[in-house]
Amino acid sequence: MSAIKLPVPPIGVKIFAAKPAWANAVRLFDGISFCHAVATATAGAEVWVEANSIKTCRWSPVILGFKSAESKFDHSLKPRLAAGTVGVYLAGLDRFRPDLTPDIVIARAEPETLRAMIETLGWDHAAWEAVEEQRLSRSALRRLRDQKPTWRSRLQAPVSKSLAAMRGAPGWTKLTTKVFKNRTVTKVFDRVIDRTMADMSICRNSVAIPLLTGKVNISYYCTGGITWGANSPRTMTSGWPWELWRQLQQKLGRPVR
Repeated sequence: MSAIKLPVPPIGVKIFAAKPAWANAVRLFDGISFCHAVATATAGAEVWVEANSIKTCRWSPVILGFKSAESKFDHSLKPRLAAGTVGVYLAGLDRFRPDLTPDIVIARAEPETLRAMIETLGWDHAAWEAVEEQRLSRSALRRLRDQKPTWRSRLQAPVSKSLAAMRGAPGWTKLTTKVFKNRTVTKVFDRVIDRTMADMSICRNSVAIPLLTGKVNISYYCTGGITWGANSPRTMTSGWPWELWRQLQQKLGRPVR
């Protein structure tokens, strides 16, 4: 197979239950959401994310274990990491600290590229337990493997393109940041999105699910992944446990960049 070139660099993710001494020397993220933090790492920075780093998103602090599930809404966010996370280190693999091994690698690419990657590794390494019969909320693995569009997958493209277009509009990011600080808006929006489109695409689908299952997951982007994470609607996101990422590169005979 020819070399695989990703449109954006793969990002290593390391979860910490205790803060290492060196974390104080790494840029402390202060922003909208976890997908925003991943975008910051994509731009070339080493990033340290803590519970108070995420100012707007109400999904990712629960999903990543920064806070315990307390409200009914929190308990509805599944699957999620156990509470106890004190920090998440993010960096491109070419910048990742040499004394650390990522827990997860986030790889974003066109659907055809991600399909070729998982086919090289083997579909038996995919997180099929995350696949829902009809919904695309947690995973797009079946859609990617079978290549059979559904009304949900057809809806995903125009909505994502529209969000990407609005991202450049004056005041759009400021407006969405303000709106989604409201708990009621977040809960109502989540009910709609969970039934129709991808939800929590970076924090849950690309980190929590691969970490909990030890398998690869591939997902469309959620609203935040496009609006706050600045991802291209032409691509999809995926999460690879480090050992499977290493196996993929061994099978390819070269690194994925």
